[in-house]
Amino acid sequence: MSPYFSIVVPCYNRHEILPATVAAILQQQDGDFELLLVDDGSQDQTLAVAQELALCDARIRVFTQPNAERGAARNYGLHQARGRYVNYFDCDDKMYPHHLRVIREFLARNGEVELLHTEYDVITADGKVVGRPAYPLRVSTSEALLHDNFLACNTVFVRHDIALANPFVEDRCLASAEDWELWLRLASQYSFHYIAARTFGLCEHAGRSLNTIGAEAVRLRDERFIELVESNAAFVQRYGCRVAYFVANRYTFITLTFALTKRRRLDTLRYLLKALRADPTVLWRRRFLASLKHLI
Repeated sequence: MSPYFSIVVPCYNRHEILPATVAAILQQQDGDFELLLVDDGSQDQTLAVAQELALCDARIRVFTQPNAERGAARNYGLHQARGRYVNYFDCDDKMYPHHLRVIREFLARNGEVELLHTEYDVITADGKVVGRPAYPLRVSTSEALLHDNFLACNTVFVRHDIALANPFVEDRCLASAEDWELWLRLASQYSFHYIAARTFGLCEHAGRSLNTIGAEAVRLRDERFIELVESNAAFVQRYGCRVAYFVANRYTFITLTFALTKRRRLDTLRYLLKALRADPTVLWRRRFLASLKHLI
């Protein structure tokens, strides 16, 4: 009999922390799940540790692939998944015991919707809560995602058929924004359902990809991001003239990243002009003004 939930966990060089992550997942109050550990070509003992963990619980299945980044690893796990709903969970975060239960209870009340998400805590390595991201209350999740990616990947549950039709883009250039691109793609087609419950802890540490990405990688990532959204007919139809707003914001993210390096003044100016051409109202936004400040 197929499980109700498939939890897909991509793993890369995380052998030291993987046991704690798996232990927390196995403590779920709703035990009707499978756990798919996908080793993304690790160079340490991650695969061996995952295989050892699988011996302790029949719900754990282990897979491996050559290194291809998290989006590809998640897609690999998705194609092995047997559950009704898929949850992509990062191997350096902590799942709370009620993570799956609150989803099941929501679905029992509201039917098997396409997409839903919860809230989360930001925690230290020892589990201390140090922050709670603000969730938009006045607009829908689909609207709020146009401005910022406030959804951690672990937050989102996608019905299996919808997930299969909407895989992650497997492009290394998009790394660290591959989840946001997918949420916007899904938001262009379906409604996100929001559950006001914090169901996991996102462990903030220096090794997270968003904390280590360099200026040139930001440029390549956001240029690719812009290309993907502008070529997405559903996105353009859903957001209309606000596509230009989104594009200008990505350009100003590039400009501020360049400006903070204090070395790429011409690139900073070039992308400021790109932002202005995309949407002149960007002139009054904080990132645009901050970029100018750092140029002076």
